[in-house]
Amino acid sequence: MKILVTGAAGLIGSHLCDILLNEGHDVTGIDDFSHGNRSNLMTAAKNPNFKFKVTKVQFISLWKEQYDVIFHLASLKKPVNQSINSSVVLDDNYEMIKSVVNEAKKYGSKLIFTSTSDIYGNSEKFDEAESITIGPPTNERYSYALSKLYGEQHIFNELQQSTLKASVVRIFGCSSHRASKTWSGGHVPLFINNALLNKDIIIHGDGLQTRAISHAIDIATGLKQVMDNFDKCNNEIINLGTDQQTTVKEVAEYIVKKTNSKSNIIFKPRTEIFGDYKEILIRFANTRKANRLFNFKITRSTFDVIDEMIDKFKL
Repeated sequence: MKILVTGAAGLIGSHLCDILLNEGHDVTGIDDFSHGNRSNLMTAAKNPNFKFKVTKVQFISLWKEQYDVIFHLASLKKPVNQSINSSVVLDDNYEMIKSVVNEAKKYGSKLIFTSTSDIYGNSEKFDEAESITIGPPTNERYSYALSKLYGEQHIFNELQQSTLKASVVRIFGCSSHRASKTWSGGHVPLFINNALLNKDIIIHGDGLQTRAISHAIDIATGLKQVMDNFDKCNNEIINLGTDQQTTVKEVAEYIVKKTNSKSNIIFKPRTEIFGDYKEILIRFANTRKANRLFNFKITRSTFDVIDEMIDKFKL
């Protein structure tokens, strides 16, 4: 099949490209390197069935190319303590979803959109059918989750009002050696990088908030399974991730010990970092639906992922 992957140079996108190419598909990847890294595409670039364009998703209509499947992973996110304008996050993510939906409708492509577990907020069940509550607009950090929720609503409106065929996949935390070593890549790569450099590891709050970190390859494999089982997944919201919970503190202590680091673990008040943002205190992936639809499985534990990343980061 002919497949388009937006955000191809990112963590999940690059692994997805590798998996699709290994199965013999013709893959076009696009990325503007807002968050992605060209080195993540070293394997894909060696494959004659891979094409890559450095461009914004908003420009895909100019190519006039038809794809059987569009995986829309590209997204703008405002990392902690960085100067990206949150209104740009809203606007860019809004413009991108409109562009890919229009392309999918025009050519009859199957659309698979990656949303985020951030949408759930402080949920207890993380059930795809539950109601969603977004925090107050006075805190700009909600912009990312809100932009993803808009994308979901836009897709489901079109599913009812047009010929669009699409699935929405809510991604929970994942990582690999291809992750950014800054806050945009999550706490695991940042902590590993700091530990290897013997730099302080900063934790927001008491560190007892839990996260669910799987391997990005497992998530990319799950996305391919959505494509392979699209008749079952069309018009559905599906969670992908692990149900293994680890605290941020536990992960930091494990990394410091595993790397024999001299890093200090420093705790800072949440309000100093997030203001009135209600940080998500418990997170795990409820994947019962994915298990039922296509037997989705996680193959690596969180600590397997960390160990592999430490070895790769040392190289």
